[in-house]
Amino acid sequence: MSGKSKLRRYRLILEYDGTNFSGWQKQVNVRTVQGDVLKGAARVFGEVPMDLQGCGRTDSGVHALEYVAHLEVAADMGPHEVARKLNETLPKDIAVRSVEAAGARFHARHNCIARSYVYQIRTEKSAFGKRYDWWVQADLDLPAMQHAGSLMTGMHDFAAFAEKKELKKSTRVLIHNVEVFKEKEILKIRVVGSHFLWHMVRRMVGIMVEVGCHRLTEEDVQNMLEDHSNALPSHHTAPSAGLFFEKAFYDSEGLAELLKE
Repeated sequence: MSGKSKLRRYRLILEYDGTNFSGWQKQVNVRTVQGDVLKGAARVFGEVPMDLQGCGRTDSGVHALEYVAHLEVAADMGPHEVARKLNETLPKDIAVRSVEAAGARFHARHNCIARSYVYQIRTEKSAFGKRYDWWVQADLDLPAMQHAGSLMTGMHDFAAFAEKKELKKSTRVLIHNVEVFKEKEILKIRVVGSHFLWHMVRRMVGIMVEVGCHRLTEEDVQNMLEDHSNALPSHHTAPSAGLFFEKAFYDSEGLAELLKE
């Protein structure tokens, strides 16, 4: 490819199975989604200047349904050709759902106003569920879980849910909504927030399951939200396999549409 190609920015929507990845963010000596997409882009465009930024971090083992990223690269290709060529070269556990031309000011993370995650739980064993849900061997009290989720809604200091290294920065997070609902045999928990701390959604889910098993009370949940000592037990963290990054929001209308559903 000619070195005279101008820098172009593309908006990518990616889908990935996070089972074999150490999260989104590129790291040394481990496989990550950002790292694999950059390798694929280098095969498509050649060794030219490029930058790839995602809408946020996802933890090791977490999946994504509509993960937004932007790719800035010296290229002359149209979006449809970029999508086709990336899909031809990327590994089978990453798919490019769509590619659009993006303005120079679009930033996948900085322009994102909210994100939603969905967690999948089964109370009956499935031969196909291990990679994509959490098998909880108990009868869950759904109304109790829904109420526990409602306690977490709003602006809270989630210091008790944070990693110790995150305590140097603000641990306040706005949770727009928490839903608990069933689709056939799968129990789903959707969490919509401005952003999330490391493992935060999985800890929220773990606590809600403890409430659903009647091992924690709603008062316990309230105390956790008021306790800023960073003392949440690790066993309250749900496994990563059941967690899916669902959607990134870039305008208030799209966010409002989801919240009123």
